[in-house]
Parts: sequence; C-alpha cells; structure tokens
Amino acid sequence: MLIDLFLSKIAEICQGELIGDDVLISSVETNSKESKISSLFVALKGDRFDGHDYVSQAFENGFLAALVSQDVGVSPAIVVNDTLTAYGEIARYIRHSFKGKVVAVTGSNGKTTVKEWLSHIVSEHNGVLKTKNNENNQVGVPKTLLDLSEDHQVAIIETGTSYPGEIEKMGRVITPDIAVLTNASGCHYSGFGTLDAIAKEKGALLSSTSRSGSVVLNKDDPFYVYWAGLAKGRVIRSFGFDNDAQLWVDDILLCDDHSVARFHYKGESVLGRVGSPGRHQIANGMAVVQVLLCIGWTFKSAVLALADSLVIPGRLQKIYSENRPLLLNDCYNASPKSVNAAIDVLQCQKVENTVLVLGALGELGALEASVHQEIGRYAFQSGVSCLIALGPVAGIASSVFSSLGGKAYVFDTHSEISQKLKELNDSSAVLIKGSRSAQMEKVIEDLDY
Repeated sequence: MLIDLFLSKIAEICQGELIGDDVLISSVETNSKESKISSLFVALKGDRFDGHDYVSQAFENGFLAALVSQDVGVSPAIVVNDTLTAYGEIARYIRHSFKGKVVAVTGSNGKTTVKEWLSHIVSEHNGVLKTKNNENNQVGVPKTLLDLSEDHQVAIIETGTSYPGEIEKMGRVITPDIAVLTNASGCHYSGFGTLDAIAKEKGALLSSTSRSGSVVLNKDDPFYVYWAGLAKGRVIRSFGFDNDAQLWVDDILLCDDHSVARFHYKGESVLGRVGSPGRHQIANGMAVVQVLLCIGWTFKSAVLALADSLVIPGRLQKIYSENRPLLLNDCYNASPKSVNAAIDVLQCQKVENTVLVLGALGELGALEASVHQEIGRYAFQSGVSCLIALGPVAGIASSVFSSLGGKAYVFDTHSEISQKLKELNDSSAVLIKGSRSAQMEKVIEDLDY
C-alpha cells in the first residue's frame, strides 16, 4: 500500500466506527488467507459467500484488524454500513495520495488489449501498476489501486461492467487523469437492454475523470458526440479511420501477423507497423498512441512503439504444431463485434482453408437469434471455408452459413469438435471463438497441441 494508515483514519475515510485499539495498517486484503505485514481484513459479502464467516480465521492467519458490517465479536474492528463501499473508499483515498498518472480504460471491445499494450510499452521507462487478469469490477479495481507503491509512476486500470451504475461507482474510486473509451457495441444486452444503455454505462467513466484530465474517444463510434458532451471541459483526444479525427490513419496494409498504416496527427505523419494483426488492432493502437501523447511521448516514438507484437493468452493467440492446422485461440470471450474482427484476422492467414469454430455468445437477450444469424452471414461473406458450431445457439450461425452454400457442422460436445479438427492438416487455419460460458478452450485442450 502506498501509505500506512491508522485504523482511526480508515474509520474516518469509511465513515465507520472503530472498536478496540488504534493500530497502524500497511495493507488491506479481502482474502482471509493472504495476510501481509499489518493487514486489515475486509469482510465482503457476495451471492454465495460472506466474508464475516472468515473473520476469526483471518485473525488466526495474522491479520491485525477487520472491516465488517456487523458485530462479529472481534477487535480491533471497523464497523461500516457496507464493506464493499468502504473498500472502495479506502482505495480512493490511496489513489488520491498517488502523484503519478492514473489511466482508466473501458469499452465493449479492446479494453484489455489497450491496457496490456500500454502497460507493456510504458513499463520500459516507468514503474507501472496494471489491472491483473479480469479484476476489472468493484472488487478488482480497489484491489489494484491498493497495490500502489512508491515504485509506480503510472497506474493503468481496466473497468468492465455487469449492471447499470457499476462503472460510475468504479470511476469515483479511480478518478482517472486519462480515460479511454474504445467503443460501445452489442454485448451485455441481457443486463442493459439496449445499445444506448451500454453507451451510457461506458460513458460514466468520462464524468469521473479529473477536471484537468483528458479523455480518449473513438471518433468513428456512433456515440462519440454523446461521450464528448459528457467530457465537458476536459481535453478530448479523438482517434479514427477518417481524417476528421485528431489522430487518424490511411495507407493500411493488413497482413497475417501484423498491419502497416500511416498515422497522422497535427500535421505530422509516421508510417508505423502494428505488431498485432487486424484492423481492430489499428484502432486499439491509435488509442494507445493518444495516451502516450498525454503522458509526454513524441508522436513518432508513440507510433513506433506499436511495432512489438503483443500476445495475450486466449485473445487471437496463435498456436502452432507441426503438420497440424494453425490455431487462433480467441476463447477468452466474445461479442458480435469481436467475432467479426477475429474472422477478419482468420481470413488474412496464409492458408488454403479457414475454419471458424464458434461457441454461443452470451448475454444477448432477445437479440440472441439475430446476432448469431448475422455471424453466420458475415463468416460466409468473408470467405470462411467451414463453420463448426457448438450447440443449438451457435448452430443458428451454422444454419445461415449452410443456407448460403457454405460447409457447416453442429456438434454437441467439445470433444466431437476436436475430433473433427484432427482431420485437418497445416493447410488450414482454425479460429476458436465463443463467450466464457461456452468454455471453448476445452476444444484446444482436447487437441493437445
């Protein structure tokens, strides 16, 4: 933790009541087994667990005190109305004690890539704290910020969302100096209902940005004007594929493992190599460049920094094996826009045959059928050689693909798909894609590359 705090100060921050001795705290943890030096245990409540059941265990494991929302007969303790809110307030206090730059990234697609790309580039020159794995919710954001230390000059925080109002709450904790909003697209329909609601939720991050801060926005997104309005007096830095954006590109060349584009900004132009394939990665790269410009990089150095390839497990990760098809592991998650982007990368591969292995996309609500139909149509129009679907929902895409004249299959299990793929050789490339609920990584596990 960036600074040590006495329990009395933490109680003041959380508007809680201190019971027992006022001791100095050096770390704040939510796992009762992860005691560090002078640790405070936060008893969070979830749908399937209650941290209050583990308070005694936490003390046995070396914790000095507990943050609780009910009296559990231990001290020292701080009693608050809601431990999750209090956890966020402690993180917010620590964040405002940090003198470096805080960057927050959100969007329907690309936020993890932008976060990882930025972290990789900036860490070559500065100490960087970043969101780990998928810890981008109301628990993960405070957890990340509480790891701030004197060794960090930049913090890069990813924010996701599961319900309306969640990003607003996280934004209050983060108060970013720089906010990045990559796009809004059709995911989480079951939780938000409409694309407008999704855009509103993502836009909440902009309202929480420091008044003297900057916001990086996708000029090509239909909600750009709305988001720019939310940014109010903050500096707006736009990017896009047309020259009405502040940062834009042309002369695009899409290759199997990278792209080339000419980047334009304020009268300067730089021909740059983007180390990850796909048009969508050029867009992500532009967002990265805008953030680098915000923190003092020159335009040329920012563009050239995109050349290094970025490999994120489960996100268009290439897997090779002798005399077997090239696998594009994109199993981490899926939205309609990300599926299309992945298909585009598949079609750039230097092979005779391309195969899309599709698991169902989740959280689509009433749009489930139409979205999968459109995926089948897009795959066929893009020239995919074969579509293999897992289960009846993904099978909707397969049916459309087949009706248009494409070769398609539907299987009930991951192992059946794996067996089908074993018929292929190195003249094929296979994209494996689906939402987390589809567990498409099991196909790769069965293939045993």
